[in-house]
Amino acid sequence: MKKLPFLIGLVAVIFFIFSCASADKQVKKTEQKPVQHQEAIKIKKECKNYVSRMEKCLKEAKGKDYRKIWSQCEGKVMWDMLKEYQDNGFCFDEDECKQKVLDEINKCKDERLYLFRKYYRK
Repeated sequence: MKKLPFLIGLVAVIFFIFSCASADKQVKKTEQKPVQHQEAIKIKKECKNYVSRMEKCLKEAKGKDYRKIWSQCEGKVMWDMLKEYQDNGFCFDEDECKQKVLDEINKCKDERLYLFRKYYRK
């Protein structure tokens, strides 16, 4: 009977040692991966309007908090696109115009992410 607690303790210590060793290997694997550089992406035809407006706004924006600048520019661009849709008669009511603007922006997820990363690093 005295051997049973000793055997359980030994198994627990061995398990602990192996779990720490495997965790150390996992950390080393993630540390060795090189940092990927963002490559320029090809901007889709339907996204050129959005991308050009966002780039213009981000270049002109001043401030320290990039996330705040991003949200202000995105709001401004959405508002400008909404006004453009309404003025040119692309939609009948405001809700339809809002949906069209959101649909256009949602088609440009890759471009949006590219712009965010590009200007975030500057």
